[in-house]
Amino acid sequence: MSSAATPKLKSEVHSAFKSVGAEVTDSLTTRIAALSTQLRLSPQKLAEAWEAHSLTKNVNVLDDVSFAAYRSSLSALAGESNNRVVGTSSAKRKAAPSSVTPTPNKTKVKRENEQPQQLATPSSSALAGKNIMITPTKTPTYKERTNQGAIVSTYNPHNLPSAVSGSNDSHIAASIQYHPSASHPTKSYRHMFTSLEARAQVLEDRLTTMTEQIQKAHGDGDSGDTVVKQEADIFAASESDSSTWAPVGIPRQNTVRCVGRICNEAHEGRINKASLRLEGSRQHSAGSRIHLDLQAFNNKDAMGEENRDFSLFPGQIVAVEGINSSGRTMQATRLIEGVPPPSEKHRARDLLDYQYGAEKQDGKPLSIVALCGPFTTRDNLSYDPLQDIIYKVSTEKPDVVIMCGPFVDGRQPLLQGGDLTTVDEDGNEKKSTYEEIFFQNVSMLLEEMYASDPTLKTQFVLVPSVEDAFVDSVYPQPPFVDNTTKQNHNHEYGDLGLHFVESAGREEEKKRSNRVHCVSNPCTLKINELTIGVTSSDVLFHISSDECNANLLPGTRMTRIAQHLIQQRSYYPLFPAAKGASLDLAKAEQWEMPCQPDILIVPSKLASFAKPVLERTIVVNPGELTKNTTGGTYATIDVHPMKRETLEDAVEADMEMFSGIQDRVRVDIKRI
Repeated sequence: MSSAATPKLKSEVHSAFKSVGAEVTDSLTTRIAALSTQLRLSPQKLAEAWEAHSLTKNVNVLDDVSFAAYRSSLSALAGESNNRVVGTSSAKRKAAPSSVTPTPNKTKVKRENEQPQQLATPSSSALAGKNIMITPTKTPTYKERTNQGAIVSTYNPHNLPSAVSGSNDSHIAASIQYHPSASHPTKSYRHMFTSLEARAQVLEDRLTTMTEQIQKAHGDGDSGDTVVKQEADIFAASESDSSTWAPVGIPRQNTVRCVGRICNEAHEGRINKASLRLEGSRQHSAGSRIHLDLQAFNNKDAMGEENRDFSLFPGQIVAVEGINSSGRTMQATRLIEGVPPPSEKHRARDLLDYQYGAEKQDGKPLSIVALCGPFTTRDNLSYDPLQDIIYKVSTEKPDVVIMCGPFVDGRQPLLQGGDLTTVDEDGNEKKSTYEEIFFQNVSMLLEEMYASDPTLKTQFVLVPSVEDAFVDSVYPQPPFVDNTTKQNHNHEYGDLGLHFVESAGREEEKKRSNRVHCVSNPCTLKINELTIGVTSSDVLFHISSDECNANLLPGTRMTRIAQHLIQQRSYYPLFPAAKGASLDLAKAEQWEMPCQPDILIVPSKLASFAKPVLERTIVVNPGELTKNTTGGTYATIDVHPMKRETLEDAVEADMEMFSGIQDRVRVDIKRI
């Protein structure tokens, strides 16, 4: 059997490994494709095997060194997947039990104590006429995970200390509320009844609004924003300063600027340079679509090294400068990939009060923990990872814990059948609902934590997910709601049990501050003076699966994709949406980003990271708390106060200031 890898197989390998956040070189792609052929494992199986191997062995990069150990682990996987003889030259191969060595024309004999042979990528000649047994292996479990608590990624440019002290009794609970400019759903709504005409109008309104914002930011006026001014330098560097804004699709012999939506000509499959189209608005361009020619971005002499990179995806609204002499193709020379919303300024006296007030932070860091479901592994419903993280919260006492769903994952194999059977405290089996799963494994866990420490000031923010089995699978999503307020533990249908969390340990108190904040997906929050944007949808993965880019610096692709959310002023700018996203276009304004957030939390199954973008934002992907049958990652975010002297001087001058988050935050991505 030849191990030569076809271009199609190499492409499948590259796509599969990219889907799990692994970047592979061309040489490794060829070697992995050869393994796929030899071991009869699909590229997706190999990618999943690498993901499990990297988590088990604490390896983050697939290179020549780590590839050797990864290849050795594949023989066991091949045995589990195929469970058959490999290497025989007979015309038809039959599966054999793992404890049996098949012999041609002889009766199969069970061997009790014989160890099967190991598969070690033998050559074709060595395989001829031989029967080789493949050893099955046990899938790693959560309890067998290694490197618990290890830091896998960090952002800490100023070497700030960790804020974990085990006590938050010295200051009052943090202030948590929706951003005043945000327009997110607050209650359930009738969805998926939007007409085609209404959907088209929503897309048109967004395009015309973004056109106005881009032209305002990059036109003759002064935007007043440093980030926008720096981006405007791209147009200012053009040789033709006389270029003007023009509709899409109008033939011009001189350089013009157009604003439009990126589209895929093929309507299916991944977008690429050949299928890029720019669509204008109906109002200004009659909905014209033209081909976008980006050949100039390959020319270093014409473009300059710093302006040659781009990243485009369907639904993205961009400004393009170039020549469209035929009216059908625009030869682009400059690109602007959107414009960020305005950044918030704060009065210096408000910052001083939040950060150094005796009844607020009192000069101490604000500690935030961010984590994303699933909260139990795929092989059980014990919720052990969630129990471990809640125990850690009870001992380290952060100020805020942001939990993104799914809490009851509809993709969980044990839940997909719909016939739910759980075991109560007395060991009796009973039929359960999805709400009861949440009640027993989330609400009761939080209730026990607060009952054991009623003075605990840690607050929880619960963000739903479209994968949650007990809520409407629509984006944007309203917050969780208890359907009953029954004051005992006799569970009723629809009851999530969160009201018991609020009363635990303080039943006699009349005025109670909220311990649990149920918010929408997505949401823009104000936590003290900070603006924090959160969405539980895996928008990073969705965009990365349908994105075209070139000349990006190594290791910046995920950061660039996260940056798109801010530049497009949207928590989900991809259109058409990925399968399973369940967008309701009638509510499109409710997933818009009202301002540039200080911290943007975007959980994804891709590689976790914490990176600065656009000068004033930190993007955090905490990863998922579980990965198949083993543990995953979560993030700790410690925001330190500004220097008191700086704030006091600003108060005297009656100044307004940005939050300066990038210079006073420490983010650690840790293994559970």
